[in-house]
Amino acid sequence: MRAFLYQFDFALRSLLRRKVKNFSILLLFSLIVFLFSAVDFLMGSLYQQAMTALQFQPEIIIQNLKAGRQLPVPLAWAEKIRTITGVRKVVPRVWGYYFDRYTGANYTIVGLDREMMKGLGVPRELLPLREREVLVGEGIMEGRQLQVGKRLQLERPDEVPVDFTVKGTFRSRVSLWTYDVVAMTEEAARYLFDLADDEAWDLAVYVPNPVEVAKVGEKILRRIPGARLIAKDQLIRTYGTSYGFRSGLMIAVSISCLLAFFILAYDRAAGLSREEQMEIAVLKALGWETRDVIRTTMLQSLILSLTGFLIGLIAAYIHVFILGAPALRIAFTGWSALYPT
Repeated sequence: MRAFLYQFDFALRSLLRRKVKNFSILLLFSLIVFLFSAVDFLMGSLYQQAMTALQFQPEIIIQNLKAGRQLPVPLAWAEKIRTITGVRKVVPRVWGYYFDRYTGANYTIVGLDREMMKGLGVPRELLPLREREVLVGEGIMEGRQLQVGKRLQLERPDEVPVDFTVKGTFRSRVSLWTYDVVAMTEEAARYLFDLADDEAWDLAVYVPNPVEVAKVGEKILRRIPGARLIAKDQLIRTYGTSYGFRSGLMIAVSISCLLAFFILAYDRAAGLSREEQMEIAVLKALGWETRDVIRTTMLQSLILSLTGFLIGLIAAYIHVFILGAPALRIAFTGWSALYPT
C-alpha cells in the first residue's frame, strides 16, 4: 500500500512538472465530456417535461383545416362526436397564440372553464376567476415585470385594448407547459380573440380505453370528413424525433473536438518526449522495475481522465440545471425568441 501511495504521489508530481501539456489535455477532455453530458442532460430534461405535459393531453385533438390553415371548429362537431361509442367526453377548447408587439414576446392564451382549472392544479384560493381576471405564467411575470393585482393590457384583432387584472401566478409541475400561459375565463378568451359563441379553436376528445383510439378516430372521420385528427401517440413520437434529431446534430458538431482529443491521446500513447525518456531512465537506474514505470504511467492517465470527466460532468450539470443551459438552449428550443433580450 505504501509503495502504491509513493507511485501515486510521483505520478501527480510528474503531471505538475508538465503543466502546459497536461493542462491542455485536461481542458480538451473536460470540454468533450461537458458537451456530450450537457446535450444529454438537456435533451433528457426537455423530453421528460414534454412527456409529463402530454399526460394531461386528450387522446384525440380535432382541428378544422382549410387550404392548410387552421380555422375555428363549429360546436356542432362536438355533438356529433359525443354519441360515438368509446368517447368519454368532448371538450371544446378556446385558446390561441398572442404576439405582444410591445415586448416582441409570444404568449399562449387559454380560456378555461372551472373544471379545466381544477384539473390543471390551479390553487383553490384563486378560483373562480372573474371576467377580467387572469393567471399569468412565471415567464410573462418576469418579462413584463408584473405583480399580483397589477394590470395586464392585451389587444383584440381590431386593436381594441382589453385590460385584465393579474390575480396570481399560474404554476404547475410542468414548467414547459405553463411558462408562457395567460389563463382566463372562456368568455374573456372568446372576446379577446373575437371568437363566436358557436365556435371553438379545437375539440379535445377523451377516450378512456387506449386500444379504441384508432377505431374512434375512424368513426370521427366518417362523421366529419375533412377534419384533422391528432392523436396523443403522434405528439409523443413527434417530440421524441425532434429532440433526438437536435441532440444528434449537436453531438455531430462536437465530433471535431472528439477527433482532436483522439489525436492528442494517440500522440501521448505512441511516443515519449525526450524529457519523459530521461525520467524513465533515471527511475530504472534508481531500481524501479518496468511494471512500476507502467503503473505510474497508468496512474497519470487515470488522474487526467478522471479529473477531466468530473470537471466536465459537474460543469454540464451546473450549466443545464442551475444556469438554464444558455449556450445550448437555442439549439433545442428553435429559432424564435419567446422572451427577447
